[in-house]
Amino acid sequence: MQQDTKPWYKQLWPWVLIAIPVITALKAVHTIVVMQQHSPDLVVDDYYKAGRAINMQLAKYREAALRNLDAYVLVAGNRAVVRFAENTVLDGAVHLDFYHPTLAERDFALDAQRSGELLYVADLPITPTGKWQLVVSDASKDWKLRATLELPATTEIKLGYH
Repeated sequence: MQQDTKPWYKQLWPWVLIAIPVITALKAVHTIVVMQQHSPDLVVDDYYKAGRAINMQLAKYREAALRNLDAYVLVAGNRAVVRFAENTVLDGAVHLDFYHPTLAERDFALDAQRSGELLYVADLPITPTGKWQLVVSDASKDWKLRATLELPATTEIKLGYH
């Protein structure tokens, strides 16, 4: 029987065993760095102020219900078309706020211009895909309608106030 006379650092197995925890530690550091750079925007620091703001927002949805506003939205490519069921003394433009559920840097807002009596059309800065929240309001923000969009969509989506 022959004895192995190589020192331990010239053997393969000690390096394989040392590499496992080293690679795990490096991957953990990488994960922490990525999470610090891409933290989600879902946490609210001041819950009391957020609660009061939510109550104010609900009043605007109730105002839309009192005005009996009924509308649908269709997002096709980079164009959004809002169609109201009837003209209840609407302005020349309505305001659209697109909110991404987890990435605040993807949120955007714009005005849709009147195109005919019941239609409002807006060219979007991006072609949104995936899940989005849409809030439609008048210029003075007296009322609001909202919908959850799963894009791309092939049919109109009803805007509501619930």
